[in-house]
Amino acid sequence: MVHENSLHLQGTHMTQQMTIASSRRRISLFSKLPWSVLLIAYMVVVHLANVSMAGPAGYVFIGLCMLVLVVEFVKSGDIGAVVFFVDLVGAVVSLILATVLLCYLWFKLERMPTFFHWIGFAVILGDALVSPMNAFRTALRNLGLGASE
Repeated sequence: MVHENSLHLQGTHMTQQMTIASSRRRISLFSKLPWSVLLIAYMVVVHLANVSMAGPAGYVFIGLCMLVLVVEFVKSGDIGAVVFFVDLVGAVVSLILATVLLCYLWFKLERMPTFFHWIGFAVILGDALVSPMNAFRTALRNLGLGASE
């Protein structure tokens, strides 16, 4: 009887370890994705589908911008060195892609970017500036050095 109970407890412990490990994998995938690229992809898809951003597509885009801001800020809270580097590279790549899209719209198509495009570009720029600062501030707090306000 004692042996069966100990096996049952070991099985429960192993199940808990597997659950914890799988949730870490999900969190690590969540933190490695450059979410601001999603905004660029949305703008490109809307452009290729020839849909006006002045209607529901624009409102969905603003909601997506708010979601990306929150996700990127939360993601930059407690991160390690590798994830910070991936986040920084993702922010730089997003800035480059947003600049290419802006130049393509303005110079190649000779179309003025809409209000929604400017909001998307502002969110991408804000993410590139705020996320590394938040990660650095969090790193100082975690090291016990404190960040000057």
